[in-house]
Amino acid sequence: MRHLLWIAFTLPFTPAIAQDAPDPIQLTTSQIYSQPGEPALGKELRSVVDEANALSLKGEHDQAKALMLDAARQCDQYRAAPGRRSLSFRTQRQYELYLRDHGDGQPIDWLDTSCANVYIRLGYIAVELRDAAQALRWLDRAHETAPYEPEPLTERGVALNMMRDWAGALDSYQRALVLTRTHPEAAYAQALALRGTGYALIELGDLAAAQSAYEDSLKLEPGSKVANNELTYIKQLREREAKP
Repeated sequence: MRHLLWIAFTLPFTPAIAQDAPDPIQLTTSQIYSQPGEPALGKELRSVVDEANALSLKGEHDQAKALMLDAARQCDQYRAAPGRRSLSFRTQRQYELYLRDHGDGQPIDWLDTSCANVYIRLGYIAVELRDAAQALRWLDRAHETAPYEPEPLTERGVALNMMRDWAGALDSYQRALVLTRTHPEAAYAQALALRGTGYALIELGDLAAAQSAYEDSLKLEPGSKVANNELTYIKQLREREAKP
C-alpha cells in the first residue's frame, strides 16, 4: 500500500493531483490553470475568493475559511431563490446546452463561477485539514452548482482516496474525464483526470489500465513528472510481482 501525504494548495487557479517520488508515492494537490468564466450573478465574490486563496497560501486556513463561509452563505441565498434555479456555467454555450437538455420551464439564473469556486475551495481547505467527509459535502455542493465543471469531481477523487475508497475515487475521476472530453471549457483538467484515474486503478490492482491512463496523460502533458513517477512505480510493482 502506498503512503499518502495530503497537501492542499488553495491557489487562485485550479488544484490538481501530483506525486513527488516513485516509492513511496506522495499524493498531493497542486495548481493547474483554468480560465475564469464569463461574469454573471455573484461576480462580486471573485475578489473574496482571491483574498481567501492568498490567506491559504500563507497557511492562514482559519481566516480563509471564515471568508469563504461568508461567501458561501451569499451563494446559498442565490441558489435558494424561490421558483428559480441558479447554476454556474463558464460560457453561453454551456448555459444554452443545459437549457436544451434540462429545461423544464423553471427559470434558470446564470450564477458566476465564483460561487462554485467558493464551495470547491472550502473543499480544498477541508482536505488540507484532513476532514474528507466535510470536503465531500462541499465538493458535492460545488458539483450541483456547476454540473459541467470537472474540478469538484477531481478534488472529490482526492477526498475519496484519503478515505481509501478507491472505487469511489475512480468513479469520480472518470466522471470528470467525461466532462473534459465533451466540454471544451473543461479540457484543461483532462490530464489531471487521467492521472487520478491511473492512481485509483493502481490501488485497485489494474496495472495495465493504470499504465494506459498515465501514458494518455503524457500525450497531453509531455514530460509530466507526476505521470512518469507513477509509471516508474508501476514498473517497480511488476518487478516485485515477478520475483519468485
